[in-house]
Amino acid sequence: MHMAADRPPYSLVSMKVNGTYFKFFAAVFIVGACAYGGYLFVRRADISVPPLFQPPPGVRLLMSMDGFKFSLSENGMVSWHMAASNADLFENKEARLSDLEIVFNNPENREARLLGDSGIMDTTTGNASIRGGSREVRIVTSDGYLLTTSSLNWKAGERVVWTEEPFKLLGSEIYIEGVGITADVDMRTLVVKDHVKAVLQE
Repeated sequence: MHMAADRPPYSLVSMKVNGTYFKFFAAVFIVGACAYGGYLFVRRADISVPPLFQPPPGVRLLMSMDGFKFSLSENGMVSWHMAASNADLFENKEARLSDLEIVFNNPENREARLLGDSGIMDTTTGNASIRGGSREVRIVTSDGYLLTTSSLNWKAGERVVWTEEPFKLLGSEIYIEGVGITADVDMRTLVVKDHVKAVLQE
């Protein structure tokens, strides 16, 4: 009799168990409601990808890689080579590049380096369009020329660069600025389109 008196009545135990189940199901219901509400919010939200990061319409991405390298040889010698921190390669032979550098060599042992934050290159021809970001697109030559602009196009077969944007060209003896320029990568021959300003430096 004494032991039976120490136990809680059956109805009280049942109430405690039912209370536990009630809390459990209430928690499940709340989590489910939150998840469903989140689904509805995401489904109705207009989530768009910036155009810069979208692949070309209808063109399939083949692979993405880090440490992408590309080079072109002429008469058994490497005329230029490129390195990018990462690249997306598409089935139309287009490569979208980030943090890239192109190094140009010539028979006279002069060198020019083109640097940009992003670019698009045709891997069949080597032609490319390069853009700046936090820094401008730059061409630096081994004999002291520095060209800066916001975007630059490169035609591999002719070793020619051009832009329609404002630019600045600094050399050891001359400073030129204007809008629109076409030049060889060594900055030996160039044509400026508009608003030319040139200063000879001593």
